[in-house]
Amino acid sequence: MKRKYLIIFALIVVFLGAGISLKMFFKPHADINKLKAEYTLDGSSLIDEFVKDENTATTKYSEKILEITGALKAKSKMENGTDLLILEDEMQGISCQLDSSWASSNQSVIQSLEIGKPVKIKGVCKGYLMEIKVSPAIVLK
Repeated sequence: MKRKYLIIFALIVVFLGAGISLKMFFKPHADINKLKAEYTLDGSSLIDEFVKDENTATTKYSEKILEITGALKAKSKMENGTDLLILEDEMQGISCQLDSSWASSNQSVIQSLEIGKPVKIKGVCKGYLMEIKVSPAIVLK
């Protein structure tokens, strides 16, 4: 009798776990455009903070929504088709991977961006690894 209840209990736990996992897997990602930026800053000052003390800056900015203004140094498409913008410095700057759904409906905005001109980006900071990673991101008009 106890074995029967143990099997039923185990099946319930497995089904609950599978249900929660599927819900998390298929959960739509947040619309960056609708979220409020937690920090608004200049790209060069953000880079300086990471260079001076990477651990403190990572704790402060990681997984936070940032609004960054900086000079566009490069724009390209990655192998998977994601639009990539580099701000401030091509080697140790800010790498912004644009949100694919936003980018597909705003190609004219992306095409109008000029190298060397200032641009304002809003996105989620993922940390620092040779450059600051911001993904997903959008261009603010």
